[in-house]
Amino acid sequence: MLVAMTFTSLIIVLSIVVICASTAVSMSTEPPFWMVLVVCLITYPLSTGLLAMPQLAKVGQGFVGEWSIRLAMAGAVTALLSLLIGKGKRGPRTRAAD
Repeated sequence: MLVAMTFTSLIIVLSIVVICASTAVSMSTEPPFWMVLVVCLITYPLSTGLLAMPQLAKVGQGFVGEWSIRLAMAGAVTALLSLLIGKGKRGPRTRAAD
């Protein structure tokens, strides 16, 4: 029982780190709302399948563990999408005149 609680806590903490990092990455070039909505609609069934795995069965039993994985997955895909969108928008870096 103690090992399962420790594993769940570790997954929740890692999910929070992923959510914060993906939010920071997405801030520079935020995708349009419709893309974020599509990401959420696609990642929900994917995260449901992920939570059905025997390795994450204990994490999926709790509300906080379940939604931390769902939000981390949506955040990571949104951050990747943001990086792909931002790649084409940035011009060449120039150095400021001294």
